[in-house]
Amino acid sequence: MAMKIVMAVCMLPVLPMMFGACWFLESEKNGTQFGITLWNGAREQSEILEIKRIYKKELKRALLVCLLMFFLTLLPEHESLVITGMMVWTFFSIIYFMFPFQRANKRMKEQKQKYFASLPEGEIQKREDEILIDVTAAGADKPQISKKSLYAGCVFTLLAPIAELFLYCLWPCPWLPELWICEVILLSVAGAAWCFPLYLKFYEKQRTKVFTYNSQVNLQVAEIRKYYWGRLCALLVWLTGVFNWGILASFYVPAQWFPWLVGVVSLVFGMASIGAIVYYWKRMDETSKKYLAQECLAQEDDDKYWIWGMFYYNKSDSRMMVEQRAGIGITCNMAKPGIKCAFILLWIAIIGGTFGACGWSILEEFTPVTLYYEDGTLTAKHWKAVYQINQEDMEQIILLEEEPEIRRQSGTGMKTVKKGDFYSDTYRRDFKVCLNPKEPPFLMIESTDGKWYLLGSNDEKITRDILNKIQP
Repeated sequence: MAMKIVMAVCMLPVLPMMFGACWFLESEKNGTQFGITLWNGAREQSEILEIKRIYKKELKRALLVCLLMFFLTLLPEHESLVITGMMVWTFFSIIYFMFPFQRANKRMKEQKQKYFASLPEGEIQKREDEILIDVTAAGADKPQISKKSLYAGCVFTLLAPIAELFLYCLWPCPWLPELWICEVILLSVAGAAWCFPLYLKFYEKQRTKVFTYNSQVNLQVAEIRKYYWGRLCALLVWLTGVFNWGILASFYVPAQWFPWLVGVVSLVFGMASIGAIVYYWKRMDETSKKYLAQECLAQEDDDKYWIWGMFYYNKSDSRMMVEQRAGIGITCNMAKPGIKCAFILLWIAIIGGTFGACGWSILEEFTPVTLYYEDGTLTAKHWKAVYQINQEDMEQIILLEEEPEIRRQSGTGMKTVKKGDFYSDTYRRDFKVCLNPKEPPFLMIESTDGKWYLLGSNDEKITRDILNKIQP
């Protein structure tokens, strides 16, 4: 039940976030609606208002369907099935919430085709001839972004794994996993922070976007946007640093508080990051509109390069990244070979890693734990040999009718299997564990090198028979 509560607290907020993000996509942006460039009189057409109404209705339906599926994923008793269900639900929800926008994009495209079909042929040619692009801004020097705060945040984030090297020795905590595991976690977060300066370096190399026919206005808007992007990245770096230090602090709280503190820190970090993105994007958009309000927008009708209004594919465009047509953020030019390969590899890694982990958890939970004694060697097996102890290396062996209270330091801790390094407050010592908690009795063994083992089998009779063989 505790695991289901943690999953609900961590995963359920994803749903309103996706719903809110998709609801925001309905807004007009830079003369486009649902990824389609608006035509004269489009805003007042009743058909466009109807498309918006249908879009919102489909979003509400998607919210209800995903909410129902979420609670269905909590029904299985086995933890591995709940985890797998959550992963499937996450992928399903992301894809399902795309469908209303894709359908709205298709309806907008159909309305636009009807509009142009109703125009005289000469009027269509006149509109095509009016598309002009001023390349002065596109070739202008790029304003530089101050990096001091950005790199200071990166260093702040990196200090957490350095501090752990000292804290692990000065303030030992019995339930903590090995030092290298803690360092991998903290260094991974620190590495993510260093992606922001790399992104800004790449962003500065992109050509300036042309908004109007006035080059000075284009340059001013470009400078504003890059200033806010720099501020946003710097803030996200510092938030990542606070998050990393929060994880470090959670390593040194009582074991029972660890998952809750990590959950709270992660939730606060996620909400703060989303709030920062929305705030800076809104500020960037509002400030840009002040400059663009009195200018004629140089909006080229490039609908053909936008797949479903979401994915940009233009072989003739030298840019690697462009601004999203709907919502906030940027997207990649999928026509670039490097972007294609990176995109494919990323999804292979995400899907393969996610469902590989799910398959591993199912294998862990449903594979029985076995004990067997042969040629003077006791072997604990859980789909492979976990521990092997020779009889002459056993200092003492005790039969326990009930499982002692133990806390996981590293390894697996499920209802049907506990395996790895655990700590017992009752005995105040570490244990090497391999057992099924639901199938007592258990063998508590001390080896001649001072290690303690807690072993069991899925069959009570086998456990007792092995004890009788070792201690006739």
